[in-house]
Amino acid sequence: MKSCIFNPFANNTKRLLALAFPIALACNVLAQESEEEELARMQAQLNANVLSKPFLAEKPQEVDAYIKSMIEKKVKPEPYQGTYWRPGYTCRDLLRYNWTEYRNCRYYYQYYGRYY
Repeated sequence: MKSCIFNPFANNTKRLLALAFPIALACNVLAQESEEEELARMQAQLNANVLSKPFLAEKPQEVDAYIKSMIEKKVKPEPYQGTYWRPGYTCRDLLRYNWTEYRNCRYYYQYYGRYY
């Protein structure tokens, strides 16, 4: 005996499944594309942030020339007066903040044989 309940999807189940898969696949592709676009946008923003900050190279010839001239003038290096020095730092750690402080640190280290 057949059921009297009306089910409009009874004969169309295969058709609905056939349509559901491509729709789900398309949604997944669109989600991946938007995620890739979002990642590309974030990477571009990160690159812009990095490039907006100044790059301070070591310039070893300039530092050595400065140290040599200060030794010839017999000038004692002054104690550190900046705000970036932390325990455990070396002069190279100051380079990310200020090239002049890096140079002065190198002179201080060569003169006294220790860091600040």
